[in-house]
Amino acid sequence: MELKIESSLTLNYDTIGEGDNDFLLFNGGTLPLEFWGPFAQDLAKLGRVVRFDQRNAGRTRFEGSFTLGDTAADATALLDHLSIERAIVIGHAWGGRAAQVFARDFPERLSHLVILGTGGQLPPVDMSDVMRRTREAIQAGNREAWAPLFEQLWFAAGFAEREPEAFQAVTDLMWTYRPPRTAQWDAKAYPSPSYWGTAQLPTLLIYGNEDKNGTPENANDLLQRLPDARLVMVEGAGHFVVREDPQRILSELRLFLGYAEQP
Repeated sequence: MELKIESSLTLNYDTIGEGDNDFLLFNGGTLPLEFWGPFAQDLAKLGRVVRFDQRNAGRTRFEGSFTLGDTAADATALLDHLSIERAIVIGHAWGGRAAQVFARDFPERLSHLVILGTGGQLPPVDMSDVMRRTREAIQAGNREAWAPLFEQLWFAAGFAEREPEAFQAVTDLMWTYRPPRTAQWDAKAYPSPSYWGTAQLPTLLIYGNEDKNGTPENANDLLQRLPDARLVMVEGAGHFVVREDPQRILSELRLFLGYAEQP
């Protein structure tokens, strides 16, 4: 589905599920809404799930620079369009930054905040050499060389061997996906101190203990800054924890929201 917000911006989005709760998902940087995969499908059993492609991702059409504040405002326009007053907001990776800005700028529009593997205050592990080789493999069209590098960047060690079907599903999506290059996030407009740890509502932090981008150090730093937060560290998961252990995330989310142990 599409929502035209302004002449230069048409937002691609979808909704799945129904129920008393509304969930708003902020994707990781340049990732399409389909990246949420099995987690979104299972989450839809608890309520309506709203996913959208941000200005530099998926099928959303936009040209020029944008800020995290623009992404938060786009999400608010989408909630208005869907007649949703308040949502449970979940942000993964870069989307966790956008979710924090959303919580800062529009606190009346969310009841709970969930952050998955988000960095922003402390530096990531230096993976520049692996990134370079990953780009070279993509340019050469060499999926065989690309896949283990992709795993090294975003997953815990050995994930492809432990969960071959789950890894195959992600690589099938990401090998063919090329994010739009007509939009670019203006990082200078929203430095991390302006939103990092400012949320004043119940917050759940879920991080992989092998995350090289969000990093456990970022997780613990954010935990200390928030007044009402709980941290779950998922053993044997990396930056793409939402694809590595979606059932663990759903279980922790149910506990956080006060659901019974089973639906």
